[in-house]
Amino acid sequence: MNVKAMGISMKHLKTTGAVLALALSAGVAHAAPVPVDLNTWEADSKGGASWNIQPGDDAVLQTVNGEPTIFFEPGTNAQGTALSGKITVQTNSDDDFIGFVLGYQDNELFSSTSDFILVDWKQLDQNFDGFAPEGLAISRVTDAANGNFWDHSNGVTEIERATNLGSTGWADNTEYSFDIIFNPNLIQVFVDGVLELSTTAAEAGVAAFDNGSFGFYNYSQSNVLYSALEEREAPPEDPTDMPVPASLMLLGAGLAALGLRRRRR
Repeated sequence: MNVKAMGISMKHLKTTGAVLALALSAGVAHAAPVPVDLNTWEADSKGGASWNIQPGDDAVLQTVNGEPTIFFEPGTNAQGTALSGKITVQTNSDDDFIGFVLGYQDNELFSSTSDFILVDWKQLDQNFDGFAPEGLAISRVTDAANGNFWDHSNGVTEIERATNLGSTGWADNTEYSFDIIFNPNLIQVFVDGVLELSTTAAEAGVAAFDNGSFGFYNYSQSNVLYSALEEREAPPEDPTDMPVPASLMLLGAGLAALGLRRRRR
């Protein structure tokens, strides 16, 4: 939905409901979300991981406090799609990394010539293998075999930190919704419907992001549940467009209906 092309100034969009209703009427979401079947996914792990697919096949629980590990669908190219779902750390033990990878290829976790994107979220500041700050960040991984995933160095290069959660960690036993949009030149990450990361290929130092799989990432954190997973077509990359995360579509429809009811009264 190109707001400028429709001749609408943002100052006239008075409420969240108006923005979402307009997005819905313009058809930002081009196709209905499709549940993700995790039976075709597999794990790469540097040591100590256990990914357990849950009943319904659209959720997975990682139970081990271990080295970096990734759960992904091998042989797939996810560019042009969006992944939505929920993430919960189901314990109050430890304070380490949860997150996602984009553009990942089979065995890249062990490659010195890797090229994929890492989105990771640390609960608390910690000195261990270098200093890892609390908060959500996006990084480019070009040497996964030798890179320091803990402090984002030596082949793991941090690009930017989240707008609101850049220095705020996740909470124990708290469910967060996420929406990740993966296009060749733009990656966007929403948490609980709020745009936290919007990173271009140029900002990552590449002409375009490498294609590859979506995946879930875990480092030294047990009992992490990724659930209610769905994929859909990604909205356009045009920055004048207004992508609406899947988790807000229902809210937008409800607000639009409420506004119509009030006008009829």
